[in-house]
Amino acid sequence: MIEIKIGMNEKEQRIDRFLMKMMKNDTRSNIFKYLRKKIIKVNGKKVKENYFLQEDDIINIYLPEEFFNKMSEVKKDEIIDKYHLDIVYEDEDLLIVNKPVGLLTHPDKNEYKKTLSSYVNVYLSDYASRTFKPASIQRLDKNTSGLIIFAKNYDTLKRMNELMRKREIKKYYLTVVEGSMEGLKEVKGYIVKDERSNRSTLYKNPVKESKQVHTIFRVLKTNEKYSLLEVELLTGRSHQIRASLEAIGHPIVGDKKYGGKSLKDVERYLLHAYKVEFEGKEYVKESKEIQMFIEKEIY
Repeated sequence: MIEIKIGMNEKEQRIDRFLMKMMKNDTRSNIFKYLRKKIIKVNGKKVKENYFLQEDDIINIYLPEEFFNKMSEVKKDEIIDKYHLDIVYEDEDLLIVNKPVGLLTHPDKNEYKKTLSSYVNVYLSDYASRTFKPASIQRLDKNTSGLIIFAKNYDTLKRMNELMRKREIKKYYLTVVEGSMEGLKEVKGYIVKDERSNRSTLYKNPVKESKQVHTIFRVLKTNEKYSLLEVELLTGRSHQIRASLEAIGHPIVGDKKYGGKSLKDVERYLLHAYKVEFEGKEYVKESKEIQMFIEKEIY
């Protein structure tokens, strides 16, 4: 018999979902059969698939150890090499990383291994369990750089997600846009993303499948050609900042998808998530590329 003790990172999960993550090479129907036929028990008793695990629960698995290990093993193609992370802050619960341009936050259909989440999970392998991996609280587009928060354990993940739902994690970006702007501008509207073109459009009024957006832009520096803005996201929709700036006639420098001009010395659009604030603390990481551009173009 195999025994697994539930810790803080595994608690409050449904037993069927826990088992499907742990025995990921097995099938859902087999997992249900093991529970139904008491091949897998909790604290020596039969439980239904919707039982929520508690800390210190003991899962009893009456399967051959060789078979269990085969169903639970990590395949070689899932293992990646270590990657240098630009770590801005780390403690026992949190990791805050500066994501570079060109790197996905999470795997997608085209890229599974070379993503920030994958590299973080290698770095934090000591914090992972069979069914919990350190997880990001938010994400950034592939070509947007900046700060991403990772929770190292389940309790922290719950706490941070609750802060996010309550909008108690404040997110600020720096961007350089075309044209002269002054003061503070608040943009509200409704956004729709076309998945085929991977492009979002902002509307003044609700339309089918639209989501409400709210963004604040504060001008930090400006001249007749460009403006440096601090952006505060009050909602978090896909391409919200880029679509909002296009809608008000000030596209981001280098953002050709959203109306920006192509510049010889700008290889990316100039948008960087530079600051996050929560629980009375702030974490900051400036963008060298944006700093170099404003030193050259905005006096």
